[in-house]
Amino acid sequence: MKKSFNEIFRQGFIIGIGMLIPLSVVFLLSNIANYKMSSYFYSSESFESSFEDKEEEKIKKIEVVSFHDVREDNFVMVLGSIKNTGNKKISSIKLEAEFYNEKGEFVYEESEYISKTLSPNEVENFAIKCGCNNRKFPEYSKVNVRVVGASGY
Repeated sequence: MKKSFNEIFRQGFIIGIGMLIPLSVVFLLSNIANYKMSSYFYSSESFESSFEDKEEEKIKKIEVVSFHDVREDNFVMVLGSIKNTGNKKISSIKLEAEFYNEKGEFVYEESEYISKTLSPNEVENFAIKCGCNNRKFPEYSKVNVRVVGASGY
């Protein structure tokens, strides 16, 4: 007995729907489970907070040993040295020089990256060039250098 096209189409449709429903349920449940797991393990708040905590720890391990400023025309060079006081290598160190006038008011800042990886107890010299050719560097009476970023590998 030969089946008509309509009967074959109907049976295929029923079989397809019969397979589609359980597959959809499995897919939906697995996505819900993955979402719950990923939000538990990789919540952006806990990841960012953890990253910031680790960076803060590394920043504290970099000591600005000494520095002095040298004024030349419209430039100021801040020369100094830093030391890794921690027990792990630290890299990508970002230093910031902040300048203040006689009243203690902030007047200028410049930052510089130290790309060298510092081993424990290693000392490295730095130079932060501040200012530009066509603008007069502001008058200042005090400069402060601090570590504002660091990472470790």
